[in-house]
Amino acid sequence: AGRGSPVHLVELCAQRMRGWQPWGPPFRRLLRPVVDFPADFAGPHGYTRDSLERDGEPAQAVFAAFAEYVGWRSLVSYNLAHGLNEVLSQEWSRHGIAPIGQAGFCALRLAYRLLDPVPAGSCSLQTLRHYYRLPEHGGNTAWDNLQTVVDLLGTVLAPVAAKRGLDTWDKVAAYAREEWYPSRLTFGKHKGRSIHDAPQNPE
Repeated sequence: AGRGSPVHLVELCAQRMRGWQPWGPPFRRLLRPVVDFPADFAGPHGYTRDSLERDGEPAQAVFAAFAEYVGWRSLVSYNLAHGLNEVLSQEWSRHGIAPIGQAGFCALRLAYRLLDPVPAGSCSLQTLRHYYRLPEHGGNTAWDNLQTVVDLLGTVLAPVAAKRGLDTWDKVAAYAREEWYPSRLTFGKHKGRSIHDAPQNPE
């Protein structure tokens, strides 16, 4: 939905991980629309109202399967605050579903901190995929983005984390959650400048 409008989930994907590598089959489901999208509706993911009505499943069935897939595990997402708080939690509340799993850590925050200063200039998934020459997965669906996150974790972030002694789940999660400040400014007229220039630059 548009900015300021309620977010309605149309695709839910997940991949269990063992360490930095995928473990077992992934989870992928489309959800049948619960709002009356316009006939010409097509979000950035490319799904249409007709395709979702044809291939989607009722939310209750999708989340029941997701709960079985997740079990007691922690949820990690690229931009966890948005994915968990603004999308999943809202959907669970809308459908009267108990929360599934537990909050893990934000993979986007982890990427920013491990790669700081970010050589690609941005930690958007598509930018990092191009910069590190990760496999092309076809589009901007949740499924495509999930596969890119898995590639990023195993190929790019795992070696950096290992060099910093982040060899357990608890260490990685704590590292991702800790407050920190990037070494280079990421916005404004001083974008790209080192934070260490601040004491010498009154602006």
